[in-house]
Amino acid sequence: MISYYTERINEVGLLISQLQKKDNIFNTLRLVSFLAFLVMISISLGNLSTTGFIISGILLFGFIRVVLLHLNNQEKLDTALTRKKILENEIDCFDLKGNIYYSGSSFHNPDHDYSYDMDLFGEKSIFHYINRCATGVGNKALAGWLADEHPLEEILKRQAAIKELAAEKEWCEDLRTGLYKNRIDDFRKEHLPEIEKTMSAPKNLKTWIILSFGLMLLTIAGISFFAINATLLLIPIFLNSLLSFRYGKFTKTIRAQLEGRENTLKDYHKILTAFESKKLHSAFFDDLRNDLSHEHMSATRSIARLQNLSKKLDYSLGMLIGMILNIFLLWDIVLCRKITQWFDIYAEKTRQWFSVAGSMEAIISLANVRNNHPEWNFPVFHKNGFYLEGKNLGHPLIPENERVCNDFNLEKESWINIITGSNMAGKSTFLRTIGVNIILAKAGSVVCAQSLNISHFRILTYLTITDSLTENTSTFYREILRLKKILDIARQDNNILLLLDEMLRGTNSADKARGSMAIVRELIQHKVPAIVATHNLELAEMQKEFPENISNYYFDIIIEKDNTMSFDYKLKPGICNTFNASLLLKKIGIDVG
Repeated sequence: MISYYTERINEVGLLISQLQKKDNIFNTLRLVSFLAFLVMISISLGNLSTTGFIISGILLFGFIRVVLLHLNNQEKLDTALTRKKILENEIDCFDLKGNIYYSGSSFHNPDHDYSYDMDLFGEKSIFHYINRCATGVGNKALAGWLADEHPLEEILKRQAAIKELAAEKEWCEDLRTGLYKNRIDDFRKEHLPEIEKTMSAPKNLKTWIILSFGLMLLTIAGISFFAINATLLLIPIFLNSLLSFRYGKFTKTIRAQLEGRENTLKDYHKILTAFESKKLHSAFFDDLRNDLSHEHMSATRSIARLQNLSKKLDYSLGMLIGMILNIFLLWDIVLCRKITQWFDIYAEKTRQWFSVAGSMEAIISLANVRNNHPEWNFPVFHKNGFYLEGKNLGHPLIPENERVCNDFNLEKESWINIITGSNMAGKSTFLRTIGVNIILAKAGSVVCAQSLNISHFRILTYLTITDSLTENTSTFYREILRLKKILDIARQDNNILLLLDEMLRGTNSADKARGSMAIVRELIQHKVPAIVATHNLELAEMQKEFPENISNYYFDIIIEKDNTMSFDYKLKPGICNTFNASLLLKKIGIDVG
């Protein structure tokens, strides 16, 4: 795919060069045509020549035409530059240099079942790596697909949609280019312009509007055709001023609800218009079309109507123009009444419409993952019992030339898988590799594996535990709370996979061993599948007590004759018997003997 993006960048670069040349030409033509107009109009005013005025008019028309062509060329140039930027970003993402799209840091939640441990959100996270969403609803949708539980049927629909959309690279690229300009840099609630009906139009407002317009027209007609005193115009002006004051709270409330949302609505309209005009056949897209349907008007036309009303409402923001519009036309009142009528019909549907826009952006992000990694594969879901079997599983955030992949199979009845190994051998990375690929699978995405066969289960993790100054809790107490949450869930429903890394690290070794062994026994009793990484060999020795329920694996360390260390990061069956703590201490000048 890098060669594809390089080729596209070269194509767009050539287009940019052509447009920049045109831009320089248009700059010259604008100056020349405007100067020619000024010279000709000056001559015409001097000799009052009719021919001169005609030529001046032609030159003015030519100048306006050049300006319009220049603006059109600048828009094309801006689009091409944006397209080049998002294409270059794809290559940067391959090299793990970062992503110009939002990192998802606002979705970070230390108390989530797994997102904190799996580095799901934030800089250089899984979300940051795959995110190509520009809007708030798109980012929210993608975050929800990664962090929330969803029915298997919905996951399978996403898989089919991703396969279909992956074949529409150019269409997705065009839409992403159009949306990138207004992309969010941080997720806030304001990025979800959910339109809610906050208030209805006041009673008798329509009557007052009709009365105002009628009185204004009659007064103007009387002054124009019957030569009545022009001071009578003060009567409708006074009435309109009184009405503007009387309904000021109403107009301010409606205006506040739409303030700053024009660009966002424009982007949502762009997504939905592109979707409505594109023939996509998967069940996922059929469901989205059903969410957009409305008996009165299509979603795109409805949003366009609201955009138009919002744009017109902004005309009165200028003090002088606003005063004239409201005194003579009751501009704010009339438009706000029309907006409340729009709310009455469509407000309840907007949340659903905007959700469709978000789902489209999220599915485009996952289709992009599919295109960027053709060597990755879609997982196969098994519907009966617990199942987990992966071949050549790798972590997506490790560079491909450094990534070491492993096979793993959680065998039936062997619920507990103990992984031992020395420091830096790869235990924690392996747990994250398993977890991240399961998260991607449940989002509907391809996974970083040759194959992954799983059932539909929930995952819980215990990898990174920190203390909390705000809650006045120690690391050990937070460990206890985390374990309590996990065990409470496991006792109620064992259709989960636990990923546990070094349990009870916040206490002494004796308590740690006893407590960890007690937890393993509890998990075996409730038949809870778990992968446990540990330095504690006593846990691995429990296989003698539970030979059918515990399997042992380890990551090895190779110690050379000169006491240097190397790792192969390959998972092997058995118990680790080589550790490196003393060697690491020796490297910093501490000899443990």
